[in-house]
Amino acid sequence: MATRKKNSLSPLTWLRQLRQRLTSRMACFVWGAIFGNAVLIQPINPLNLILEPPENMLSAASREWLQTLRHSIRELSRHATGEALDVLREQVPQITASGATDFAECAQQFPQQRPLQVTDVSTQWATLALCSEAFAVLYSGVTKTPMVVVEKLNRQRLRAAAGLERGEQFYADARVPSRWRAELADYEGSGLDRGHLAAAANQPTPQAMAQSFALSNMVPQDPTHNRKLWAQLEADTRHYVRRAAGNVYVFSGPLHEGPLRTLGRNGVWIPSHLFKLVYDEASQRAWAYVLPNRADAQLSRPISYAQFVERTQWPLLQGLSIRSDGR
Repeated sequence: MATRKKNSLSPLTWLRQLRQRLTSRMACFVWGAIFGNAVLIQPINPLNLILEPPENMLSAASREWLQTLRHSIRELSRHATGEALDVLREQVPQITASGATDFAECAQQFPQQRPLQVTDVSTQWATLALCSEAFAVLYSGVTKTPMVVVEKLNRQRLRAAAGLERGEQFYADARVPSRWRAELADYEGSGLDRGHLAAAANQPTPQAMAQSFALSNMVPQDPTHNRKLWAQLEADTRHYVRRAAGNVYVFSGPLHEGPLRTLGRNGVWIPSHLFKLVYDEASQRAWAYVLPNRADAQLSRPISYAQFVERTQWPLLQGLSIRSDGR
């Protein structure tokens, strides 16, 4: 009977494969040491690293934890790419389950009082649902910034806001755990503004005004972009609201595309772009702007809601009636 000839490897090729195998398996234990969650059920023997999968030397609980971690990292690819995903992988051991519950206390800030479902967002973003008097923040303990801020605007609210003196007291939000929080020192000397997402000029009461200066409502923003382009977009939105028949909902947030940049000791993420999505409840029209976080950015024509979702993967108006003609 004919026998199949076994392929032989040159000594150099065999050594290369052995080195690769050892390197990959040692890397598994380096990750385990970093995470501090791996519990071995037998001493590490160098021969084991060659002959056995590393998981075989972990306790059942640690194997289950490792499998959950792998699943979580795969889930991250739905929300981030490139360098941002690499940073999230590095920060996985620092992130526990989401501290968020829901937006029950401020459901009125959302269209049809149907808040964002925090549980739909991967827990790897370390999300918190923060309710303020006049806006709601979905906050990320990874980026140390909001993911999105929601406001309900109408004529009455803007009339109340018009005569209110602007505050200037920025502060770190004590509702956010310290390990997830941006601090004032992070922005010092950065050359970037603490850019509001819920605009100070939209706030109808002194308390709401003060809450808008929490760093949980801020992103690092180019000063020219913040004071000119973004301020103009906020003013244009208020101008529209004053002419609208009813409530207008505004969703503002950051995007992170391309190389990741951070500031301060706490590593606050600097967005590459900012977005503002506007939804007129009465007319069922929606439109959006996605603007580079740069001094030379220009305010162009708005995009449709469908284009916004395609660009950002944020179906923020899911389940609502949207007219396709936009603004």
